[in-house]
Amino acid sequence: MTTRQGASNAYPDVSACTSLRLTLMASEPYSGYRVSFGTIHLPEGRHAYGYKADFDAPVGEYGEVVIPFTDFSAKWNEGTGDRMVSCREKAEYCPDEDTLRDMETIAIWGEGVEGSVRLSVKSISAVGCSGGTSSPILRDSVENAESTSILN
Repeated sequence: MTTRQGASNAYPDVSACTSLRLTLMASEPYSGYRVSFGTIHLPEGRHAYGYKADFDAPVGEYGEVVIPFTDFSAKWNEGTGDRMVSCREKAEYCPDEDTLRDMETIAIWGEGVEGSVRLSVKSISAVGCSGGTSSPILRDSVENAESTSILN
């Protein structure tokens, strides 16, 4: 599942936030879920764009998954999706301010692990924002990974 916003309809600025929160549900366990955002492209990469992080989806009922922005990295394997160097290991691979001001694109992946992928996404938001609020990014956007997302 991928969502994109055009230049006139940018994603909300989440640069004052610490984490991404996904509210979602998997129909069965799967260990290859990842989420990515942004369009950064490392010079040595061919097809890899954006910052990516792994997550485990709750199975059978909706739950929240909170992923700190420090868990995302721009340095990941193009073939498997596995993180090669973490943001904590090298700050140059951490999400940059420009990307956090406008993510441009968000994608949820099932990759690098054999298995069945069926994921329902209720919302995506940023949390840990200064002022104690959260910033909705997508809400009620996707019923199933096979669906086309609709932005609010």
